[in-house]
Amino acid sequence: MSIKVDKLIPWYCKHESCCKEANYEFTDAMEDEKGEYKTITIGHSCGNHVVEVNDMLMEIYHKGAKDDDS
Repeated sequence: MSIKVDKLIPWYCKHESCCKEANYEFTDAMEDEKGEYKTITIGHSCGNHVVEVNDMLMEIYHKGAKDDDS
């Protein structure tokens, strides 16, 4: 019997010059050429920059459109 060992690659926060290891992963749905949706990872953030990275990714991937929860 053998145990497989894989090296983990840490992700880092995408907020400006923050170099902290990420605690959060941002995903979105992407439609492929068959019309099927797949989940893709679009970014990562540390615990201090969740809101800022979310706002940045919303602007990039959804052209500034935000959900209006108020």
